[in-house]
Amino acid sequence: MKILIAYYSRTGGTEKVAEALKKELENRGHSIDIEKVKPAKEHSFWVWFLVRIFRGECEIQPPKVKNLSKYEAILIGSPNWTRLSLPMARYLRKIEGLRYKNIGFFSTTVLPPAFECYILSAYLLDLTFARIVEKRGGRIIESIMLSSWLEKWGIKSEYGERAIKNLCDKIETPTLSFKEYTLAQKEIEGSRSLIIIFSTVLFLSLLFQIISSKAGAQIFTWNQYLILFTIGFLADFSILIATASKSGVFLGKYLAGASLVLGWTFTVLFLTPVFGRTIILGYILLFIFISFFRELKVVLSTSVIAVSSYIFLFFYYPQKTILQPSLDLPLLFLSIGLIGFITQNLEKHYIRLLETQDEIEIARATLEIKVEARTKELKELSDKLEEQVKERARELQERVKELEKFHRLAVGRELRMINLKKEIKKLKEELKTKI
Repeated sequence: MKILIAYYSRTGGTEKVAEALKKELENRGHSIDIEKVKPAKEHSFWVWFLVRIFRGECEIQPPKVKNLSKYEAILIGSPNWTRLSLPMARYLRKIEGLRYKNIGFFSTTVLPPAFECYILSAYLLDLTFARIVEKRGGRIIESIMLSSWLEKWGIKSEYGERAIKNLCDKIETPTLSFKEYTLAQKEIEGSRSLIIIFSTVLFLSLLFQIISSKAGAQIFTWNQYLILFTIGFLADFSILIATASKSGVFLGKYLAGASLVLGWTFTVLFLTPVFGRTIILGYILLFIFISFFRELKVVLSTSVIAVSSYIFLFFYYPQKTILQPSLDLPLLFLSIGLIGFITQNLEKHYIRLLETQDEIEIARATLEIKVEARTKELKELSDKLEEQVKERARELQERVKELEKFHRLAVGRELRMINLKKEIKKLKEELKTKI
């Protein structure tokens, strides 16, 4: 397998990971090329920080390889700048031939990699990298992050060696179909988005609670707020752990649906006089939000929790006259059925689109194989014809040489005959003279 390792390294940490990957892949028998991306002008950490904020772009020196079509896989390396480094981002936008390529990503950080996940830095890095690569048509197979300062999580640690081996294993693994790859990426992107949304909402809500309590205009008491905050935090933390470990990523949307329903239920319970008949509308809006995941099972699981929550409110809601189960539950079930039906159809349509794209890619791959085979066949035929032409030319040259030799012999014989005739004529004349 022919593989390109392209990376940007300001302090040398990412370069060491690139060298370790090169060594591992070469030991496995692969052909490796290295592309070190260099900015037109290198900067210090703080200058790069300012450039990233105010410009968001930089120029790089012309890369050695501008078209990556000849490579079967590409490994991209970058330091963690809480997003993809500017030189590497510029490189990915500038080069050609990323479409349909398997791409691995490796990055370095100062802190422990797991901690970077908890403060969302790693997720933002992966997000910015994924957006550029997917826009160029590439397929991200695997990503790893190592520490360039802490040996426990560095390239020579057990953690680092395992991560490098895992990345190389994934690059060697046969390509997933477009459908499988897209569905897997959808799960990862969905979980990543939920983590960012939940974390942002939790932070802003905590900030609002502190400010409102200082101003004496609290909506929730601190005890009520802590219950709501705990529901959101547990859901956020669970999604984060599942995504970081890359196991159970699909659980994110289920956890999000459950936590949103529970959060709304407790909010209604805490703010009894405020909502009135809009309680049911809140549940319906949550169903609509969950339907954006385009998965019927998620809508149904959320609806079960919503119906259970409504029954809970019916028994414990202080103003029971507001709740009318004979009207609310049919409306709730009707909404579940309608939104579920729409979600199921969207899901089927989405799957059909992916399957169609799969067929197109299979046809493209088959066509490429046929074209490659035909090209090879034509090349072999061309080489054979060229060899036959050369052989025929050699035969003709030998024939020409024989003809030239014969010509020289024939001409020499004719000249000899002419000379002999002249001599005979001369002798005859001399004989007549003597007689």
